[in-house]
Amino acid sequence: MLGNKMRKFFCFSILLFFLACSCDSNDYQECYEPLYLNETNVEISLLYGSIKDDEIKLDTLSIAIGDTIYNTDGSSFPFLHKEGLSTFGPYLYDVLLIFHTTPQKCLAFKDEILPNHDIRSFSSYENLGMCYYCSMRGQSVPDGMLYRITEDLLKQAEPCE
Repeated sequence: MLGNKMRKFFCFSILLFFLACSCDSNDYQECYEPLYLNETNVEISLLYGSIKDDEIKLDTLSIAIGDTIYNTDGSSFPFLHKEGLSTFGPYLYDVLLIFHTTPQKCLAFKDEILPNHDIRSFSSYENLGMCYYCSMRGQSVPDGMLYRITEDLLKQAEPCE
C-alpha cells in the first residue's frame, strides 16, 4: 500500500516538474522578460510592488539616461505575464516612476489599468523576440519585452508628494 502511494507521488512530482519547466507554448507566462529603456534626459527610479493608503512595499530599480535594464542575475526583477506586470497569480504590481528632475516628478500606475502606455499592461510592451542575454527563469529562452519610458511619460508626471 505504501508503494502505491509512493508511485502516485512520484508520477505527480514528475508531471509538476514538466509543467513548471515547459515553455514551448506562446502563452506560458514565464516566457516574457521585461526590459525598460529610459528615453528621457533624466535618471529614473522604477519602484514596483504594492502601494496602499498607509503602506508602501516596493522594490527599486534605477535606470540611467539612455540605458536599458533587464533581469540578468535572477534577482527579484518583476515578471511580465499576458495578464500584466505581476507576481505569480492574478495580483498586478503597482508601479511608481520617479523622474530625478528638480523638483522630482512622479508617475504612479496603480488600481485600474490605464488605456495608453500603462507599464503594467502587456500590450504596452514591444516583443523583441528571444532574449538570449536575459536571465532564464525556466528551461527556455524568454522573449524580451521592451517598455519605453519616454518624454511623454515625463510630461504626464507630477511633482512627488
